[in-house]
Amino acid sequence: MFQYGGNVFFQNTCIDFSANINFLGIPDTVMQAARSGLMAAAQKPAQESGTLQEHIAAWEGVEPEHIFYGSGSSEIVRSLLTVLQPKKALIPAPGFEEYMRSLSMAKCEIEYYYTKEEDGFRIPLDDFLTRITPDTKLVFLCNPNNPTAVLYDHTACGRVLERCAQTDSILVLDECSLDFAEDAQTLSMHAKDADKHLFIVKDFTKMFAMPGIRLGYALCTDTELIEKLQGTVQPWSVSAVAQKAGIACTKERGFVQQTVEETARERTWLLQELARIGIAKARGEANLIFFKSRPGLHAFGMMHGIMLRDCSNLEGMPQGYYRVSVRSREENQKLTEVLEQWQNQE
Repeated sequence: MFQYGGNVFFQNTCIDFSANINFLGIPDTVMQAARSGLMAAAQKPAQESGTLQEHIAAWEGVEPEHIFYGSGSSEIVRSLLTVLQPKKALIPAPGFEEYMRSLSMAKCEIEYYYTKEEDGFRIPLDDFLTRITPDTKLVFLCNPNNPTAVLYDHTACGRVLERCAQTDSILVLDECSLDFAEDAQTLSMHAKDADKHLFIVKDFTKMFAMPGIRLGYALCTDTELIEKLQGTVQPWSVSAVAQKAGIACTKERGFVQQTVEETARERTWLLQELARIGIAKARGEANLIFFKSRPGLHAFGMMHGIMLRDCSNLEGMPQGYYRVSVRSREENQKLTEVLEQWQNQE
């Protein structure tokens, strides 16, 4: 099975386009803060860690009691499943593999909603809403969808949320990559957009290029649920390093803006280059680019120093689809050179 993104074994020999993290790297201020956390390694982090909670709340414009944080978005979803013990969840496919794995581990019935290749893997909302019933405890939606780079506007997400309120379901909305999009503020839902029916999952991993420092968070106005979630994790589950780094991240709005601008420029250039070399139906949103070629490209790329994401092992995904992240111009040029060699072998 192909890994979803990133492979330590090949990092020294390949440019890793498979992991969608910020090509600008971790900001110096965040790295310095992480180092200061190491200096405090001999002490236990504060169990409540209200300071980090308050900084995330200010960063998101919500109340601190509406924040739950943990060691990455996957752990947060697992905590949610532990508390709710859902019997049935609806999830679009193809989609983010990790959530499907977490649902299976929780012995929750997964109802897949299969999007169609001819529709560009976009969810037809009217039909999708009919699949949300009172038996559906959780509805998963990733915006933009990973790996298909389908981006939904605020109105579309609002319609799903409205239906969830009618059926007393919870919309689990993954916005982990949304901050890379130019219109993230207008596209994003917020914890204040609904009461107990909206659960937004975000992380610092992708934007701040720190996958080795596990830190994610959730936004939800259901304070009773937040308290229950906090009871599912071990005391001090988020390290001093992660806490210090997270606080530093919330002070880096300028870095985020720089990232959005440079990512947009490189994404546009990459899409133009892919069209030039004959990959006509490539699509890009945020820092994701999704395209169709033919089977075998993953191995060809590895042999030529490029690691991309072969999506063929995902539920509901036809053969021949790939996802790459947006990286620097020099690295993107290398990618297009390899892809052009691949295209010329047809």
